[in-house]
Amino acid sequence: MSEVFFVFSILNMAVLVYIYFGYPILLVILTRFAPGKSVEKGEIRPKVSLLISCYNEEKVIREKLRNSLALNYPHGKLEIIVISDGSTDRTDQIACEFEKKGVVLLRQEGRLGKTCGLNYAVPQATGEIIVFSDANAMYRPDAIMRLVENFADETVGYVVGEARYVDAERSPASDSENTYWAYEIAVKKMESKVSSMVGGDGAIYAIRKALYEPLLEMDINDFVNPLQIIAKGFRGIYEPSAICLEETSGKFEKEFRRKVRIVNRSFSGLLRVKSVMNPFRTGLFSLQILSHKVLRWFACVFIANFFVSSFYLALKGSIFFQVVVAAELAAMFCAYIGYISRDDEKAIPIFYQAYYFGLVNVAALFGLYKSIRGTVQVTWEPHRIETRDDREAPIAHVAIHTSAAVLLLSFLLVLQSFLKIDMFVWKAALWTAFALILYTYFGYPLILFIWSALFPAAVSKSPCTPTVDILTCAYNEEETIEKKISNFQELNYPREKVRLVVASDGSTDATVEIAKKFENDRISVIEYPKRRGKIGVINETVAQLEGEILLFSDANTMLEKNSVERMVWNFSDEQVGGVSANVVLISENAPFGAGESLYYKYERFIQEKESLVESIIGADGGMYGIRRDFFSAPPGDTILDDFVISMNVALQGKRVVFDREVVGYEDNPISCRDEFFRKSRVIAGAVQTLKRCMAVPSMNRKKLLFCYLSHKLLRWSTPILLVVLLFASARLAVGGQGAPYSLLLGIYAAFFLLSFAGFLTKHRKNAAPLIVPYYYCLENAAALYGVYKGVFNRQSVRWRKMRGKKSEVSG
Repeated sequence: MSEVFFVFSILNMAVLVYIYFGYPILLVILTRFAPGKSVEKGEIRPKVSLLISCYNEEKVIREKLRNSLALNYPHGKLEIIVISDGSTDRTDQIACEFEKKGVVLLRQEGRLGKTCGLNYAVPQATGEIIVFSDANAMYRPDAIMRLVENFADETVGYVVGEARYVDAERSPASDSENTYWAYEIAVKKMESKVSSMVGGDGAIYAIRKALYEPLLEMDINDFVNPLQIIAKGFRGIYEPSAICLEETSGKFEKEFRRKVRIVNRSFSGLLRVKSVMNPFRTGLFSLQILSHKVLRWFACVFIANFFVSSFYLALKGSIFFQVVVAAELAAMFCAYIGYISRDDEKAIPIFYQAYYFGLVNVAALFGLYKSIRGTVQVTWEPHRIETRDDREAPIAHVAIHTSAAVLLLSFLLVLQSFLKIDMFVWKAALWTAFALILYTYFGYPLILFIWSALFPAAVSKSPCTPTVDILTCAYNEEETIEKKISNFQELNYPREKVRLVVASDGSTDATVEIAKKFENDRISVIEYPKRRGKIGVINETVAQLEGEILLFSDANTMLEKNSVERMVWNFSDEQVGGVSANVVLISENAPFGAGESLYYKYERFIQEKESLVESIIGADGGMYGIRRDFFSAPPGDTILDDFVISMNVALQGKRVVFDREVVGYEDNPISCRDEFFRKSRVIAGAVQTLKRCMAVPSMNRKKLLFCYLSHKLLRWSTPILLVVLLFASARLAVGGQGAPYSLLLGIYAAFFLLSFAGFLTKHRKNAAPLIVPYYYCLENAAALYGVYKGVFNRQSVRWRKMRGKKSEVSG
């Protein structure tokens, strides 16, 4: 086995060395000893069309057009075309100001993407040479002239200029981009001398119009179009004297999104023009595309393979690989410090450069994944525009924190090999973790089942009609608020005894306007203009309510007609202070619906048995009620409002019970990503309660404390226990401690493989057996991230709508 890992490790190391050092060295050798054909330049001045692609570029388009009109190129031979991709700002209006100077505005309605815009504009362009440019790329006066001189050589099909980055404000991100770009420019220059430069540059590159082929909307034009030209037998040249200046994105998160988009579209485009990878057709260029692009895109996979294999060999006692692992851990440590200090202008370069290296490799992997699963990003956002929907950045942060956790655990494993920690300690850790996990998921439910059967404490229900205030906190719920109000109006409960209060937490959509159309003596709308978080809204609104029973219900939770009636019957028992409803999730369309459905059935069983023992541990925020007199306002930054509010009732000596007959329905078709961050928010809130000793039963409440420790505290600790179990089983298996540990590690690996298969097939209706392990891993990975956020206070108290659930504001 060690021999296999050794060969595997050396191969991955060799590939990584080749990607970043071997390929540039090979280019140096080829330029010295096997130079390609030189370019025969000439002072030609063909008709040129300069195409400027725009989307909401009002901040820079005027300067760009002035720059373009001032270019040193013969009058009448330069056509300037602005392509507006459905801009919604003043871009088009500003462009029209230059019409008298010959600037042409072509607008395509709707966001169709840059490539569709070029397909629309190129046939209308009159130039023999087409120059592609971005709105923020400012050309040197002779840039066009320097580009077109290369087309005097009939073998040249496209020419790429040199984009230089300038920064209004220096930052670690801009420094990292400049370092990376200097490396890229050196490679491009050598590729151009040897054969052809790989790809173009959307800021400044030119082609012969006759060679342009209409592209698919998902193609990235400055990569696919050059590949098509290479496939036709022409060359691609780098021209360093054709210079343009543009600003870097200036933020690591924006650079991450840009890299994801580029790799995502480039990989899909390469598969469409895969003939360029045939050495019998494109010669040396096939090696260049493999080395410069394909292998670099997959570098993250090689890095992971190398780390795992070298780590195994280090644990086996190899001195060489122990040194290698130490170097890998040091690099990971530098990257994590770079992440923490990424916004500090005084940060040390080695740290943020290491972070940037890791970030772009993770971005490439993410882009590949999206491409392989068939998701290709068509439209783009200029990095100058601040976007709220930053989907990939949180995932990058999760990957970073995961790497940091691996770093810490790996360091501890390596450390123990030097400290000679006895295998008994590893065995004790493994079996303790295993026993606690087994107890949490199987032992505790079994104890509840037996306890509730032998000593049941049933609730004494009887019909009653106390006054009820239903409180719905809403943030941007225009899609569901009218349905919620209609649902309230259909309830079977005395009209004079029930009221609905809709409290808007700084909604920016039409939530308030829609709700106010229904205002009357039974329906009230309270608008809080400034966002404060759900708990802030609850605390301020409850102080204005007078109902005997407070019923909290989310905007997307629809109540059965008799649900309020069934709930309040429980309050005829003086010992009952709170009731949690049976909220049924309608999640068949969710990618993890089967796993979530099974989880909720399991949870309902436990809550039902806890109700017969004493109290449930935490109510369901979708729908639960409490006695008004027992509401205790939590602090204004509390994350888990439903858990703390309901537990405060139990801590005052009242029972909080689950009633299966009180039913609500919640449409829950959220994505895996949203579910991940929802769960991480829950665990971050749980950690917050522990740090503040909120909602923690005292030793005087033995049954409640037992349920709290078993149902919540151990469940919250499960992801940590799973990590302990993984590393302990790996250490014992590698240490040759016997077949049981190897078997346990094998089971662990098989479970992860099933989970990964579930991830790949999550949208298939017949994949339920695989969805369950996938959902379990998703929830526990999210919980681990939630622990981090809770410990370091990184969780916002505010929430945002996620098609059925609420979660943190991402980012």
